[in-house]
Amino acid sequence: MYSYFTGLLYFISGTSEKLFKRKVLIENLPMKGNEHVLDICCANGRGTKIISSFFREGNINGIDLNPKMISRAMKYTVKNDNLKFKVGDCSNMPFQNNSFDIVTSFLALHELSTNLLPKVISEIKRVLKSNGYLLVFDFAVPAKSFANINFVYYAFRLLEDESAARFMMVDQGEFFKKNGLHVVKHQKYMNGFINVYLLKKQIKKY
Repeated sequence: MYSYFTGLLYFISGTSEKLFKRKVLIENLPMKGNEHVLDICCANGRGTKIISSFFREGNINGIDLNPKMISRAMKYTVKNDNLKFKVGDCSNMPFQNNSFDIVTSFLALHELSTNLLPKVISEIKRVLKSNGYLLVFDFAVPAKSFANINFVYYAFRLLEDESAARFMMVDQGEFFKKNGLHVVKHQKYMNGFINVYLLKKQIKKY
């Protein structure tokens, strides 16, 4: 069902998941191809496999809390030697400090509770190298909505929980800044329903 719903999202937008994610990566993420990459909340690994095609000389880790999703991801990518998957909590990740050049989050942050989000961002910063990048791809409510903002909010609530609806409606750029991330680049897709942020850890000034 997960694959069906995510596939439907891209189909409605007139593209495929593979083509759209490749476009987002090419347009937003500086890549050499040999980086260590972490894909949080990787689900069934289909998106992680797309990411891995850009890093054939590097290695890619996927983490998800659902063991069944990780099992599917491992079966789906059995022929990809540079891909590894772990069952794990992205608010308490089983990785050492400064482990990754790049962390990716595709449609993940809106699924987390409001109280948990700062902890997850803190964990991402911990495992990310000082010069590393975080790429966030997530839902948003367009600034110039076609309908009253309250209507849009309740429409989202039909599909998502309270935390998800609120994350879609906040100023996500300000949220990242408040949690110690510097916005390098911001792009909108799907008429503003998708926000893509390229972020780095803020450098402390003494």
